Amino acid sequence: MKKKRKSKPRIYVELTAVWGNDDVDSTIKVSRRRWQQIQDGAEYSHSVCYWYEGERYSAYWHFAEGKVSIGSDDGMECVVDAPVNELLVYVNTPD
Repeated sequence: MKKKRKSKPRIYVELTAVWGNDDVDSTIKVSRRRWQQIQDGAEYSHSVCYWYEGERYSAYWHFAEGKVSIGSDDGMECVVDAPVNELLVYVNTPD
């Protein structure tokens, strides 16, 4: 029987944007490398779901030139060209 190699827990960065009257938010997870690229101005897009008043929506994140824009599947522009340093950032560091 082959022994399974334990893999190291992945470290990731959670990015959260808040909009409206600070009552709506969306969070995505990216690798530390991707986060560094985003901060350096790289282009990157990702979509996730979020909830608002019991309804589920899709949020479309787009990064470019150190800024982030987020749109919703209902056509709303939630965040437009905000500097990425305004995002709430949490780095998970497994024990």
